[in-house]
Amino acid sequence: MNRLAPWLAAVLGLAAVLAVFWPGYMSWDSAYQWWQARNDQFDSVHPPLMAMIWQLSDRVVPGPAGMFALQAALLWSALAMFAAALPVRPAWRFAIVLGLGFWPPLLAMLPHVWKDLWTLAGFAWALALLAHDVRAPHRGWRAGALLALTFACAFRHNAITGALPLVAWIGWCEAASARWLPRRGSVGGTVVFTVAMMATVMMVSGLPNYDSRVRHTERVWSVVTLWDAAAVSLAEGALVYPPGLADESLTLDELRGKFVDFSNTSVYETGKLRHSFDGPYTPAQREALEALAWSLPRDHAPAYFAHRWRLTQLLLGWDRAGLPDGLVMMPGLHQYNDNPPVAPQASALHARTLDLLRSLIDTPLFAGWIYLVACVAVIGVAAVALARRPRHAPGRASVNASLVLAAAVAASALAYALPLTLASGSAEFRYLAWPVLATLASVLLLVLDRLKQ
Repeated sequence: MNRLAPWLAAVLGLAAVLAVFWPGYMSWDSAYQWWQARNDQFDSVHPPLMAMIWQLSDRVVPGPAGMFALQAALLWSALAMFAAALPVRPAWRFAIVLGLGFWPPLLAMLPHVWKDLWTLAGFAWALALLAHDVRAPHRGWRAGALLALTFACAFRHNAITGALPLVAWIGWCEAASARWLPRRGSVGGTVVFTVAMMATVMMVSGLPNYDSRVRHTERVWSVVTLWDAAAVSLAEGALVYPPGLADESLTLDELRGKFVDFSNTSVYETGKLRHSFDGPYTPAQREALEALAWSLPRDHAPAYFAHRWRLTQLLLGWDRAGLPDGLVMMPGLHQYNDNPPVAPQASALHARTLDLLRSLIDTPLFAGWIYLVACVAVIGVAAVALARRPRHAPGRASVNASLVLAAAVAASALAYALPLTLASGSAEFRYLAWPVLATLASVLLLVLDRLKQ
C-alpha cells in the first residue's frame, strides 16, 4: 500500500478530470496546432514537437481528446512519482497527489490543450525524479530529470530560464561525485557541468525545428516589440515606429482604438504593423526592429517601463479585476480553418465545476505574486537553515539535499516567471503554470524537512 497509494490517487484524479472535462478545450493556438498536425505543416512559432505528437494521437483518438488525455496522464503520473519520493505515510502521499492535482489554478488550466501544460508536465517529471535522487542518489534519476527538462523546453522558448536552477543543482551533484575533479563539488566543476548540460538541453530541445516540414519564422519577438512601441507611442503622443515597420497611414487614434494593456494581439487588427509572422523581413526591416527594441528602454524609459509594469501587475495578479477572465480560462473548442467540428462537454457536472473555477479566478488563489513571494521565502528559509547546519562530510554529503532541492525548485519558479515581465506579450495566467506547481512543491519539501528536525 505504501507504494501504491500515490498511484491510486493519480488514477482516480486522472479519471475524474477526463470524465468532467472530456474532450478538453482548444483556444485559437491549440486549434491551429491541430490544423498543423492534420496537414503535416509545422510552424516554428508554435512548438513543432506538440503538433508532431498530435499527429500520432489523432490517429488513435481524433481531435483534442487524445492530447488532453496524454497531457493529463503525464501530469498526474508526475505528481504520483513526486509523492512516492516523499518521506510521509501512504495516506499523506495519497492526499498530496490529489491536493496538487486538484489545486484550483492547476485544475483550471489542465483541460486546455496548451503547450504550457506540456511544459508543466516536463518540469513536474524533472521535479519528481530529482526528489527520488534526494532520497536515493543515483545518476539515473538525474539523467532522467535532465531529459524531462529538455522535453519541457521543447514546448516553450522561455522555459530554459526556469530549467537553469534545476540544471545547476544537477551540475553540482555531478561535480560532487566526479572523482577526476581535484575538489569535488567545487564552484568551477559545478559551472563546467552546468554549462555543458544547459548547452545540451538547448540543442536537443530545438531539434524538432530542423524537421524539413517546419516553416521558420525569424525574430518571433517582433510582435512583442511592436506592441511595446504602441504603448510608448500612446503614452508620448507620437508614433515611434521607424520606416518599414508601420504603414505610413497609421494614426494614433487607430492605434488607441485597438490597444489593450493585457495582450498584444489586438493592435495587429489595424493591419498596419509589420511583424515577422507575416513573412520574412528585409535587411532594412531587421535593422529597424533591432534599433527599435533597443531604443524603447533607452530613449523612452518612463513610458516603456510604465507599460511593462502594468503588464506585470496584470500577469502576477496585483490587479485581478483588470485581467479578463478569458485570459485565465478559455473553455470551449475554437474552430480553425477546416478542422472538423468537435462536440463540447455538456454535462451538468462540467457546468458546475466550470462555474466553481470561474468563481475563484479573482481570489488570491490565482494571484501569481503570492506564489513568487512564497518562493522567495522558501529560498530565504532554506539558506538560513543550510548556513546554520555544520558540515562534516565532503561533497554532496556536506549539504542537506532536500533543502537545496526546495530552494532550487523555488528559484526555478522565479527564473521562469520574472523574465516574463519584460518579454511577455500577454498577461495570460497559463504562463505561470510551472511557477504555481513549483511553489507548492518547494513549500512542501521545506515543511517536510523542517518537520524532521
